[in-house]
Amino acid sequence: MLGFKSSSIKALLCAISLSSVHSASAAVIEPRNMTSNVSSAPATITQGDLARIPMIKANATARYLRFQPSMDFDTDSCYNWPAITFDGDTCGGLPTAPKRFPARYCRDESDLDNNNVYARRRCNRGWCAYIYAYYFPKDVGEGGHRHDWEHVAVWTKAGKINGDGSYGDESVVYVGTSAHGDFEMRHVGRVEMDMFTHPKVVYHLGGVGSHSIRFAKKQDDKIENHKGVWFRGPLVSWEGFPSWKKVNIRQKLLDADFGSAHLALKDGDFTRALIATLQSAPQAKSGEFDCAFDEEPATSQG
Repeated sequence: MLGFKSSSIKALLCAISLSSVHSASAAVIEPRNMTSNVSSAPATITQGDLARIPMIKANATARYLRFQPSMDFDTDSCYNWPAITFDGDTCGGLPTAPKRFPARYCRDESDLDNNNVYARRRCNRGWCAYIYAYYFPKDVGEGGHRHDWEHVAVWTKAGKINGDGSYGDESVVYVGTSAHGDFEMRHVGRVEMDMFTHPKVVYHLGGVGSHSIRFAKKQDDKIENHKGVWFRGPLVSWEGFPSWKKVNIRQKLLDADFGSAHLALKDGDFTRALIATLQSAPQAKSGEFDCAFDEEPATSQG
């Protein structure tokens, strides 16, 4: 779930203030054969709950794919699911019951074959911030709820800026994982990496009894997911969502109501997430990055 600390933001780290960020009100999309009303979620599992929605075909450029996190999932944790279909139907999620079995009904091997990850980036002043978003059908614990969004932030620095304004020789500098509304940020030197560019992270059940994404440790190479590999699901980038007959699937996802779980790719939440990660980044310098500005073509190309 995405949220932000109530403490003041170090405004000098970004060239904007929180007061300039606005979020549009979201509309509810009613999925076919599924329940999306969080307040009336049943206490028991129904056949409708167990029905997965089909994934969107992967569509992301090389730069997005290059820095996509490699993930494992502890055995007490769900796999991430698709949040929306090609037709614009959203996943209804799962009730939190039974709490004794937090991964029941949401951890089939087939879920790794029917899977989506979503991503958005912002680039300027030689830096790029990538936010990768993962949808899970539920979270458990005292504050358990139907639907959960978790995120990984990957900050890169360009080794060169080409004559056309595009970035070259990008490398990872910072990585952040989301947990209960906050981001833990680390310099890449303290992050386990897969093939040099993919941060290793683990979706796990934390000490407070709810799920979050954490940084991987060396011992996590003993993979716990069904595929037995560091997993990267089919990625759909900000520019890669399908549109057909004037139906904008990306906008439908942004407008969907996931209850208390928030998708950090929405305009206002995206900017807030960048501020939250940058203020926690070690060695970050004031004025290096504008959290509200998309420099082109670096942001949308490649």
